[in-house]
Amino acid sequence: METNTPENVAQDILNKLRMNALWEPAGLGLSYMKVGESQLKLIEQHNTPIAAQAKVRMQHLLDSIGWDIDDSEVSMIDVQNLTPQQQHMKEMQLRVEAAQKWPCPECETPLSAFPLEKGLWNFDGHQDMMLPDGEVEKDVEQWSVIIQCPVCDTQVPMEPYDYTLLAGDDLLMSYRSGNVNYTALSRLQIIEMVDAGLGNVLVLGTFCPTTGLLLPPHVRGSVVIYAPVGEEE
Repeated sequence: METNTPENVAQDILNKLRMNALWEPAGLGLSYMKVGESQLKLIEQHNTPIAAQAKVRMQHLLDSIGWDIDDSEVSMIDVQNLTPQQQHMKEMQLRVEAAQKWPCPECETPLSAFPLEKGLWNFDGHQDMMLPDGEVEKDVEQWSVIIQCPVCDTQVPMEPYDYTLLAGDDLLMSYRSGNVNYTALSRLQIIEMVDAGLGNVLVLGTFCPTTGLLLPPHVRGSVVIYAPVGEEE
């Protein structure tokens, strides 16, 4: 049985990264971008002793598994002058900017130009998942979002987090199951809908009430309005 050595963990993560995707090892203050089949580019480094030491360790680790690192254009970030919230916002901005560069695997059309609102959530089964602390969580639900290229019609499965980087949080507020659209409501909208006596409001559970299919975790427990696909609200 293969052990979860640092080398094996790093190799597994890097193999799953799409081109131009970011890798930000937790707590190190380093941001890498995948720019080749076995090449990374260090694009940001926190201006701290921890990040400087981590850079050296990561260089040795990645060398050992045959990955090259280009650190010729790294941006040094002075995090001492940033609040935790500002630091988080900067990191999210970096991830979103990286996502805009992701290409269609067949025709190079940017994924950001796809009709993201038509993304379909797909349940891919269960899989054991290793947590950051090295523990393994059993039978974790695996989901992907299928988007289709408007140029060559290639269907591209995306990790839910990657899809959110491209599509934004607003598209997570709606979900299509079969021929029904569900749109999550804010607290104020819920009050208005209930006061108006509208009947097409419900709370979603684990399964879609119209198709019986498993719903993605992010929509479970949502108060939604529902309507047939294509119907104006």
